[in-house]
Amino acid sequence: MYAMSIQSKTIKICLYSRVSTLLGQDPEHQLVHLRQYAQSKGYVVVAEFIDRGVSGTRERRPALDEMLARARNREFEIIAVSALDRLGRNTKHMLNLIDELKNHRVSILSLREGIDFSSPMGQMMLTVISAIAQLERSLISERIKNALAAKKLVAIESGSGWRCGRPNVVTNEIRDKVLKLRSQGLSVRAIAKEIGIGKTSVLRILNGGPKR
Repeated sequence: MYAMSIQSKTIKICLYSRVSTLLGQDPEHQLVHLRQYAQSKGYVVVAEFIDRGVSGTRERRPALDEMLARARNREFEIIAVSALDRLGRNTKHMLNLIDELKNHRVSILSLREGIDFSSPMGQMMLTVISAIAQLERSLISERIKNALAAKKLVAIESGSGWRCGRPNVVTNEIRDKVLKLRSQGLSVRAIAKEIGIGKTSVLRILNGGPKR
């Protein structure tokens, strides 16, 4: 964990949380523990940054970008997260992020890992932890691909007609409506909005895509 040798100085800290809206995660579950930790150490929380529904594999995120901009202005000395994977799941991105923050004299504190990532030992542990997080993500992706491939094979053998991806919502009735509205001069966007389907589906119909 982060430690300062001069305790008389008021240490400014910011909190960062990243949650999945798909899984219905609440950022408060992360932030409440971070606030408690900051209070126990006598740190002053100057800002809280939350990214909702943004993948940890993305290097650009609204709240993360704002936090980095304020880090460059040295508005705080520590960035606290509940776990390292909240900041990112890509090893190269994480290392670049840590290096950039180090140049601005900003350290990262992770409650789960409990390591000061500004120290040489912390840097080594960061590399290992980030690599493990990326490996875990790769394994999950591989398992999903294998599962989908197996389902596709079963569907072919059984003739069930199952296929990966979104179901085809284009019925003959919808097709007729699309063609009728198009003949009236409506744009693709207007047709999609009127019927309640995607623009891709409208274009597929207009281009003579396969019927159901």
